[in-house]
Amino acid sequence: MDIETVLKQFKEAGVSDTFGTKKEVKYLPNILFDDEIVQYATSGFVNNNTVLVVLTQKRLLFVDKGFLYGVRTTEIPLDMVNGVSYSKGILLGEISVMNGAAAVGIKNIAKDTVEIMSNAIKVCSDKYKKSLYSNSNSSSTSTADEILKLKELLDAGILTEEEFSAKKKQVLGI
Repeated sequence: MDIETVLKQFKEAGVSDTFGTKKEVKYLPNILFDDEIVQYATSGFVNNNTVLVVLTQKRLLFVDKGFLYGVRTTEIPLDMVNGVSYSKGILLGEISVMNGAAAVGIKNIAKDTVEIMSNAIKVCSDKYKKSLYSNSNSSSTSTADEILKLKELLDAGILTEEEFSAKKKQVLGI
């Protein structure tokens, strides 16, 4: 992925606040996977450092490209997000992302982007969890269906018992 692709995704997602994160935006292509699409992004403070907060369809990234220490990235896979809350003040707001027993607080987010980012995290997290669940169900269903088809072929005399057993083991990965 290149910077032009990232900037195009930012535009398509309606990203409007990347204040103080120019270096992080330029570094982003190095840490995004080729199949990841930016859903939303904003700047904020995490642990008293300015970070670029990036939401893709798979994970929430915190990118901090410091002066002395290089780059610090943290990620939360979206299937690990189990709660999101936000608050808004006069100019700025904050988001809290629950990740298991811990919470990550993102402070000093532009008031206009707090609710957008919070809702985007919730929607993407739910969508990602559903895709994981449906994929696991469809693979187990297709495995069961395949074994049933093999059994029908056995019952019809098309497969021998040995062929059926071998194919069944192959389908089950045994």
